[in-house]
Amino acid sequence: MRRILLLIVAVCVAVAEHATAIPEQEYAPNYARTVLPFLSSGKRFSFRSADGVTKLQGIRFLHPDAKGKIVVLNGSTESWLKYGELFYDLYHNGYSVISYDHRGQGLSPHLVRANSQIGQIDNFDLYAADLNALLQQVIMPGNHEKLYLLAHSMGGGVALDYLERYSSPFQAVVLSAPMLRINTAPYPESVTRLLIALLNNAGMGDHYAPGKHDYDPAEPFDGNSITSSRNRWEANQLVWKSHPDAALGGPSINWVDQAMTRTALIRKNLPTIKDNILMLQAGKDQLVMCPDQDMACRMIPDAHLVKFPDSKHEILMERDEIRDHALGQILEFFNN
Repeated sequence: MRRILLLIVAVCVAVAEHATAIPEQEYAPNYARTVLPFLSSGKRFSFRSADGVTKLQGIRFLHPDAKGKIVVLNGSTESWLKYGELFYDLYHNGYSVISYDHRGQGLSPHLVRANSQIGQIDNFDLYAADLNALLQQVIMPGNHEKLYLLAHSMGGGVALDYLERYSSPFQAVVLSAPMLRINTAPYPESVTRLLIALLNNAGMGDHYAPGKHDYDPAEPFDGNSITSSRNRWEANQLVWKSHPDAALGGPSINWVDQAMTRTALIRKNLPTIKDNILMLQAGKDQLVMCPDQDMACRMIPDAHLVKFPDSKHEILMERDEIRDHALGQILEFFNN
C-alpha cells in the first residue's frame, strides 16, 4: 500500500511539474494560442530611471489571489517581450509578475544614436539603481504581497549588485545563469581587459565590442550558444522580427569595460548578501563563467546551487526536461 501511495505522489508531482510549461510538442500553435494573448493582456507602464534621465518600460500581471509578486530581471540585449512563456507559467502558478527593460535595451530608450542596436550603458551602477527606482516608484507604494526576485544572466549580476548596495525587500531570490564573470574565450581575461580599455580610452566606447554585430534575423539555430530547444529558439527569433526596434546586436566596448569592472566588485562583496538565494547553473554555458557561480554560493551565507549539466545559457528557454525541472525548483523555492 505504501508503495502505491508513493507511486501516486511521484506521478502527481511529475504531472504538476510538466504542466507548468507549454510542451515542445506542437509548441508554435500552443504558444500562439496561450502565451501571446496572455502577454498582450499585461498592463504596460513606465517609470523614471534612477538618474531621472529617461523612462524605462515595463509590464505587469496582477493575480487576483496572489501568493506573492515576482520581479523578473532580464539579461543583456533582452526585453520582457521574450519572457511571455515564463510570465504565463509564474502567473498560472499563483503569482503576480512584474518586469521591465533595462536602460539601453528592449522597449526602453536605446543609448547609441548612431546605431540603436549597439548595447550600451553609461554607468553599470545605474542598473541596480534602476531596480531600486522600480521598487520605490512602482512596487512598494501600497504593496501587500510578498516579494520575490527572479533574474537571468546580466540581470543576475544586477540583482547581486542590488542586494549588496540596498536594503532588500525580497523573501527569496533566484538567479539563473548569473553573470559574475564574462567568458572572454578564446582570449584570457587579462588580455581582453587590456584591449577593451585601450579601445575605450581611444574614444571607441560606443562601437561594438570586437566580434559583435547587429542582430542577424537569419542566424541559424545550429551552433547557437543559448538553447538546445529549436522551438523556443524560433519563438525567440519571432520576438525580434515582430519588434525590430527592440532588438539589439551585441554590447559596446564601453559596456564590456563597465561590466568587467563592476562584476569584479560584485564578486568581492558577495559575503555581505543576507538574502536566501537559489542559483541555477547551466553546465554548457558559453557566455558566463560557471566556476564563479560555484564560488559565489560558497561566499554567500544562505545560497544554494542547482546544476543543469546539459543546459546552455538560457535554462528557462531550454528543452522541456531541463526547463520543467528548473521551473519546478523555482516554484518550490518560492512556495517555501
